[in-house]
Amino acid sequence: MFFSIVIPTFNRENLITQTINSILNQTFTDFEIIVIDDGSKDKTEEVVKLINSDKIKYYKIENSGIGYARNKGINYAKGNYIGFLDSDDLYYNNHLQNAYNFIKSLNSDEIIHLNFNLGNREQTIYFKNKLPNKLPDDLFKNCSFHVNSLFIPNTIANITQFNEDRNLMLSEDWEYFIRLATRYPIHILDIPSSYLVQHNERTTRKYNPEGWINRTNSMTKYLKEDPIISTKYSHLIPISIAQINSLNAVNFAFHKYKIKAIKHWIISLKLNYKEFFTRRTLAIIKHLLFSW
Repeated sequence: MFFSIVIPTFNRENLITQTINSILNQTFTDFEIIVIDDGSKDKTEEVVKLINSDKIKYYKIENSGIGYARNKGINYAKGNYIGFLDSDDLYYNNHLQNAYNFIKSLNSDEIIHLNFNLGNREQTIYFKNKLPNKLPDDLFKNCSFHVNSLFIPNTIANITQFNEDRNLMLSEDWEYFIRLATRYPIHILDIPSSYLVQHNERTTRKYNPEGWINRTNSMTKYLKEDPIISTKYSHLIPISIAQINSLNAVNFAFHKYKIKAIKHWIISLKLNYKEFFTRRTLAIIKHLLFSW
């Protein structure tokens, strides 16, 4: 078997059928689908089991977070390469074929990343993702990768797994990509063949101030404690932490917490003055002005 596609899910009964069908409709057919149900309370299990395909392996676990769920899927995977798909996103039907062709063009089994579009549920495209130019440096500046476009050899995936600390929520992928890119070459193909869906139920859109602060502290901790990152890339750590603080500032400003927004914005600028010249700064200023 060539691909194992891991889908972690939690309470996605209304979305997961379309997600799974986007894999079943692939032109490349040598794959399995591993659904890790992270303790859903809705009818996700019933919905998945109604899909008639022997390619689907369904496992339900106690709610443990997305990092743990992805690692559980990695442990079950039998494919030579492991891919991922969030349970509210989609593959275009040529995604696996593009990945397979790219992998076969390389001299050895190495990590690859394709590209993705972002839009709404009706697949109206808002924009195409902009990929990094220089690795690993650019990943410290901005998380421009997404797990939906990542394919990683099974052997590497099993020794470099996701961080399971739930305090990293919303940045567990970013921390993972930085760890991967500072240890292995990642080959990039700028073909958008997966699709990130923006909708109101996405975790990134929920108001969670405690989670934002925990994420900031945890990301700082893990970057500084990593033996490779802290040795070779310590000068880039403040850039990542500056961006997280500016994201916090946007979120606080949007929800009209002006003092907290300004506090995180100042921290961000002290760590990296270049944050002032980003589009995020315009968003912070706009939300702050409208909240007065």
